[in-house]
Amino acid sequence: MTHTLRSLLLSLSHFSLIVLLVACVQVGSRPLGDPAPMAAFNSTKPQVSLLLASKEAENPTVRLTLRAIEISDGRQWVSLMRQPATITSLQAAPGFLLDRAQVPAGQYGRIRYTIAKAVLEQEGRETLLRVPPEPVEYPLAQAIDLHEGVSLSLLLNWDVAASLAHAPDFSVTIGAGMQKIPLTTGLAFVSCPEIDTVYIIRTDQNRICGSWGVSGRPTYLHAVKERNLLYVLAADQGSIMVLELSSGRIKDRIRIPMVIRPWFMAIDPGGESAYLLDQATDGVYRVDLATGSLSAQARVGERPDYIAFLADRHQVAVSLGRSQKVLLLDPLTLQIRHSLPVGSNPQGVLSHNRDLYVAEGRANMVSLHNPDSGASKRQSVGLAPSRLLAHERTIFVANSGAGSIGVLLPEQLTVLKEVRVGGAPAEMAISAEQSWLYASDSRGEGVVVLDLNSHRLTTRIELKARPLDLEVIL
Repeated sequence: MTHTLRSLLLSLSHFSLIVLLVACVQVGSRPLGDPAPMAAFNSTKPQVSLLLASKEAENPTVRLTLRAIEISDGRQWVSLMRQPATITSLQAAPGFLLDRAQVPAGQYGRIRYTIAKAVLEQEGRETLLRVPPEPVEYPLAQAIDLHEGVSLSLLLNWDVAASLAHAPDFSVTIGAGMQKIPLTTGLAFVSCPEIDTVYIIRTDQNRICGSWGVSGRPTYLHAVKERNLLYVLAADQGSIMVLELSSGRIKDRIRIPMVIRPWFMAIDPGGESAYLLDQATDGVYRVDLATGSLSAQARVGERPDYIAFLADRHQVAVSLGRSQKVLLLDPLTLQIRHSLPVGSNPQGVLSHNRDLYVAEGRANMVSLHNPDSGASKRQSVGLAPSRLLAHERTIFVANSGAGSIGVLLPEQLTVLKEVRVGGAPAEMAISAEQSWLYASDSRGEGVVVLDLNSHRLTTRIELKARPLDLEVIL
C-alpha cells in the first residue's frame, strides 16, 4: 500500500469518527413526544409520572421550556425530569404524560419549577416573555409518601391565563397534586411490564389519570367489577396479583406452583378460573381464583402462543404456532376436545356465534372454522395479524406487521376497511360506552384510539413505556 493511499484511508477514518461523534450530540431541549433514553430500571425504587394539563385551551398559545421539575423531602431536591422539555399550552390542553422518573424512597412535601424560556404566540407573532431567574417553589397540598414498589402519578395543572396575567412577565402557575382516579367506572387499564406499572386512563377524556406499581413485570390483566378486583399476571414472580379496583391496593398474591415462565393469562368471565401458558414447560394450567390452588394442568404441545376462554362455547382455546394447530380444551380438566389444523403461525383466537376465527400471523390471513361441521374458509388481511376482537357485528384485526387495524364482517369475512395507526397494534379492548377501540402498540410506547362509529384514528395516548395488555371497565 502506498504512503498516499494509507494517508487517505487514515483521513477518512478520522472523518468517520468525527461524524459519529457529532451525530451523538443532542442540541437543545427534547421536543414533545420524543422519548429520552430511559435509565436502567430499578424495581426497588419508587416511580413518579408527571401528568401535565392546561386549564384553558382557548388562551393564546404559550410555548414553554421547562429546564427542571424537582421535589424535596426536606433534605434534598430530586429531579422528576430526565432532560429539559419544550411544550405548548395547546399540547397540554388535553393532558399528557410529560415524563417519568425513579426517585429515592421518602416523604416529599415541596415542588419547584425551573423555567428556561417562555414565548407567547399570538396572531402570527412571537413575544419572548421574562421568566423567573431562579426556581419557583411551592408546597404540595398533600405530602407524597414514596416507598419501594410505588408507581404513582403527580398531576400538574397549568393555569395559562394566570401565567400571562402580568405579561410580559411570565408567572409560574402550575399546581401539583396527587393522582385522582375516579371510582371504578369508565377506566382503561394498561400494563407496562418493563417499568412494573399499570397506567389508568379515563375513557371519557382519553388521558392518563393515575398509575399503580405492580412488581414482577405485570403482563395480562382481567377485571371483575362486581367483586372490585383486578387480576394481574406478574410474570417474573410466577404469581397472580389481586388488586382492589377502587384503590390499587394489593389484596392477595396467588403463587402458581410448578410454573416456570408464565407467558399468557386468560380468565373466564365470572372470574372463577385463570388459565395460564408456560412456554418453558409447554404447559397449560388452571388456577382456582377463590382458593388460589392449582386445579388442573396439561402439556399441550410445543410452544403454545395464545390462550382464550371462549364463553359461547364454554371451552378454552390454545394456539400452537409451530405445529399450526388450535386446540379446544375442556375448561375444567384441560383435556383436548378438538384439534383444528390452521394456517402458518396461528396467534389470536376468537369465538363469535360459536364459529372460530384465527389470526394466521405468517400467512397474513384470518381463517373461519366451524369445529362441529369441519367447514372452514380464509381471508387475506394486513401483514402479520396477531389479535382479534368482536364488537356487535364487526371483527377487528390487529395487523401487527402492517401498523393497521382491519375491520371485517364476520361469517362472510369481508374486509370493510384497514385503518392505519402506525407501530405494531396488538392487544385490543372496547369502551362501548364511549365508542372507542383501544390498541396497545407493542413496538412503540403508547395506546392508539379508534372511533368505533367512523373507524378512524382519534388519538394516541403516549406512555413513554411499552404497553402490553388492556382492560376496560364501564
